[in-house]
Amino acid sequence: MRVIAWDYQFAPNAQKSRNYLYATKTPFKVCEQPFFIPRPILRNLGITYRRVPVLSIGKDVFPDNASFIDAMQSILEKQSKGLKRSPADRSFEAWGYRSFWVALPCVPVEFNNQQLQNDRKDLFPLFGRADYNRLQTNAASELRSLIETVENDFLSEGPWIAGQECGLADIHAMWMLKWAMKTLDMEKQPGLGRHEWPRFYKWIENIPHHTPELEAGDKIDEEEARNLLFASEYAIPDIGIDAKDPLQYQAGDELYVEPTDAEPGQHPQHGKLIGLNTNKVVIELENGLRLHFPRIGYIIHRSADLPVKTVVDKVMDAVGLGQGSTA
Repeated sequence: MRVIAWDYQFAPNAQKSRNYLYATKTPFKVCEQPFFIPRPILRNLGITYRRVPVLSIGKDVFPDNASFIDAMQSILEKQSKGLKRSPADRSFEAWGYRSFWVALPCVPVEFNNQQLQNDRKDLFPLFGRADYNRLQTNAASELRSLIETVENDFLSEGPWIAGQECGLADIHAMWMLKWAMKTLDMEKQPGLGRHEWPRFYKWIENIPHHTPELEAGDKIDEEEARNLLFASEYAIPDIGIDAKDPLQYQAGDELYVEPTDAEPGQHPQHGKLIGLNTNKVVIELENGLRLHFPRIGYIIHRSADLPVKTVVDKVMDAVGLGQGSTA
C-alpha cells in the first residue's frame, strides 16, 4: 500500500491526516506543494480542486480527510491495525471542525499579509477583516474553553478519549488544537500553558509534533511521486452507483464536484462518474486516477448543467479536455 501526501505540513487539515498515519504507524511519502496556488504538480495530474489535504492510496486520490480516513480504516481493519471506533466518532469529528473556526484567528497578524488574504478570500474571508489584529486574544480565550472540555471531560477516563488506546475520536478532536498549540505556539499564551492543562498536553504530545525534521526522509520530488502513483493499483473496491440516490446520475456521466462552502465555480473538479453511494462520490480522470469525495459538504453537477461556461472551459483546458488543449 503506497500512501503519498500531496500537500504541505503547515496546513492543519494536512496535519490531521498525518496524525492518523502516525497513530496507525503507516509509512507515507510527501510530495510537497506550495502554500499558495497555483500548485502545478497537482494540475499536471488533472487535479483542479484546490484545498488540502490531497492524499493518494495507490491510484485512488482523496481530497478530503473524511474520505481518506474512512478508506484507510477499511484497509487497516482487515489487518487488525485500524483505530478503535465508537458511536460518537461523528460527533467528535464535528467538534473538531468547530475548533477549526475557533483556532483560525490564531494565525499571527504578521503572517496575514495581502497575499494570504487574496489567496484565501474565497475560503476564509476572516483574514480580510479590518479588526483581524484584535482577534487572536479572543481566539485564545475560546481555545481555553475547548481545552477545558478536553482536560476535564474527554480525558476523564484515561490518556485517550476512549480510555487507554488511541481511537478515531482522538484524531477527530485533536488536530486543530494541536496545530494551534504547537505549530502556532499558542501554548505560550497566558492561560494556555501545560501546568494548567497537563492531561491535554500529554494527549496532543502522544502523537509526534509536526516539524520539518520529522518528514525530512520522506520527501520525494514530482517525478518519483508520479512514477509511484501511476505504477500502483487501485486500493479501494468499486462501490457502484446507488440507483435510489435523488441525483439520479448514471455511471459515465461527466461531472464537476465543488465544496458547498466556497464561491461557486472556484476550482471545481471534473471527472467521469464511477461510484456514488450515501458516503461518497467517486470520479475518474482521463489519466485513470480516481478521486473520492465525501457526500457531505460537496455539490455534484453534471457538466452540461453548469451555468458558468467560461469556468467550465478553463477547467476542461486545465485537465487536458478542452478544445484548446493539445494533450
